[in-house]
Amino acid sequence: MARVLVIEDEPGIAMVLRIALGDEGHEVTTASDGMAGLKMLSRAPHPEVVFVDLNMPGLSGRTVVEIMHGTPVLKDIPVIILSGYIPDTPCFPPKGTYNALIAKPFDLSDVIEITNYLAAKGRHSNLFNSAAAG
Repeated sequence: MARVLVIEDEPGIAMVLRIALGDEGHEVTTASDGMAGLKMLSRAPHPEVVFVDLNMPGLSGRTVVEIMHGTPVLKDIPVIILSGYIPDTPCFPPKGTYNALIAKPFDLSDVIEITNYLAAKGRHSNLFNSAAAG
């Protein structure tokens, strides 16, 4: 399946995603903040899908997404935003820099479906389900 990076500062959420996506056959690594996530993104092989929480200490998820979008080797990696925030608030990265939004609290079946879809279709696909508009 796909290499997935989860950048999430809440250990319980990161663990649930790692287990659920791992059970689906994905190779999942986690980072507990934006700086750690960027360090993992700088190493090859790059992930094929990245989950990013927006509200993290230090480097925000918005900044991580903007850096990814501005970096040639990272800009084509599909990004899934994990957030309890409403889109169009200042903490959200600009539209077009991420592919999907999963609202917290989330349904694991949505997480799995979106991850599988983006892993198969790639960066140029946008998927916004009924629980995630954007």
